[in-house]
Amino acid sequence: MGQPLIFSASIGHGHNQAAKAIQHEFNNQGIYPIVIDTFQEISPLLHKCMVKSYFQLIKTGPLLWRKAYFYAEKNPIFLLLDRVATLFSDKLFSLIKSYRCNFIISTHPFVTAFLSKVKRIKKLKQPFYTIITDFVLHPAYVRNEIDGYFTASPHIETFAEKHKVSAEQFYHTGIPIIKDDVISLSKTYARFQLGLDQTDKNILLIAGGGLGYANYVNIIRSLDNLEKPVEIICMMGHNKKAEEKILRLQSKHSIKVVGFTQEFLIYLRASDCILSKAGGLTMAESLACETPIIIYNPVPGHEEHNARYLAQEGAALFVKHSHELPANLEKVLYDQSFYDRLQKRAQLLKKPDAASEIVRKITLLYEDQQANG
Repeated sequence: MGQPLIFSASIGHGHNQAAKAIQHEFNNQGIYPIVIDTFQEISPLLHKCMVKSYFQLIKTGPLLWRKAYFYAEKNPIFLLLDRVATLFSDKLFSLIKSYRCNFIISTHPFVTAFLSKVKRIKKLKQPFYTIITDFVLHPAYVRNEIDGYFTASPHIETFAEKHKVSAEQFYHTGIPIIKDDVISLSKTYARFQLGLDQTDKNILLIAGGGLGYANYVNIIRSLDNLEKPVEIICMMGHNKKAEEKILRLQSKHSIKVVGFTQEFLIYLRASDCILSKAGGLTMAESLACETPIIIYNPVPGHEEHNARYLAQEGAALFVKHSHELPANLEKVLYDQSFYDRLQKRAQLLKKPDAASEIVRKITLLYEDQQANG
């Protein structure tokens, strides 16, 4: 087998993490794909524009993004991306040809639209697979040029029938996360490894993704209404401004600030609960670690879908107002039967081997295509 290309995009940290998880599993098979930050590679200006526009929209106009996302479930406005892709098809085509790759993989829906356009107008023969990093399917993911979809959604047949695509092209693998032995560590040992409090104090992990997209100060202030103090770990990602605000905050709780880190999984294992928005990778990692989840302030649209799905499955609490956070957190921390139910649902939903399953399936699909010409 030759050298595959995995196309991602730095529009949210999770898509890059999914790409790295797939790359890691291929490496274990003696195959060495290259991960490409797509928009940065074809045009740094395009990359800057897309990242800035997306995050500005979800920060200052979340209701507009929400409206567009749900409107697109019934109206194909997402095909506008294909038109933009035409402007960059020659650059992407040259990139693919220069690596002489045997198949291509995408971990971001915007990238999928661009690559689909290139495959169509340049008549690429390489198989094309897409990895969906949310728990719910959306018609924007669907393109005729795609040879296989890998998803965490269990509702493949319903989706396929509704949108007139073949269900046989969809594989219920889960969202790929990087395999790590820390998933099986005990909570006590994980805390010891991180140098955290070894007393009976509960630990709450507040995560806002790679960019630290969370209103940490507002959350911590609302948690001052908890009856007992807890240790709060704020995972800041690259959000330095929020870090400065937290360090100036007075609270009854012990607060630890952690910048962008590759040790997120061990912090999850050390924690009694994670309070986060509903990014697909963060949710998949939380399920794998069986850490109870409280979802608050998800990005409208795709993360809102994730939040509703996990709440309906009984694997998370979806809290819509900050004043409701203390009561819900106390329910998780001090109602043992409720805590156990969340963990049991996580055990049923988790897919820690999703990356290896995706790589195994792609390898089989590719080999079968080669055998059949």
